[in-house]
Amino acid sequence: MSLIVKRPVILKTIVTEKFKQELIQQLSEAIKQIEVKLEQMEFQMRRTIAELEKTDPKRARLVKEELMAEKRRQEQIKLSLQRKLEEVEKLEIGSEFITGTYDAPVKIEVGDDIRQKLSQAEIIVKDGIVISIKE
Repeated sequence: MSLIVKRPVILKTIVTEKFKQELIQQLSEAIKQIEVKLEQMEFQMRRTIAELEKTDPKRARLVKEELMAEKRRQEQIKLSLQRKLEEVEKLEIGSEFITGTYDAPVKIEVGDDIRQKLSQAEIIVKDGIVISIKE
């Protein structure tokens, strides 16, 4: 009898100048998108609140609270991305960077060493090419 279960597989990337620059660019673009979104939210919030205050002040207060909560959430995302950008800028060429964790199926049979079967596997990638797999 056997059973298929999932085990974690960590994807690590060897930091190269190309990888580092691509990651910096992706993070910078994501930060810019959030900044644009925050500006749009600010403009829409002022306009919406001004219109609602004329007709329904209670509703205006509720809408303002909702919009402010969303604004804070976006600011937290931006802050998180900025921290990650700072980390990436400090990465040393040749070091390993965890780019993700995935679940992979593994077959377990009677008599198997469960620690070995369920231990974390790693895939090491350099410039998009798998260079090693560690079981």
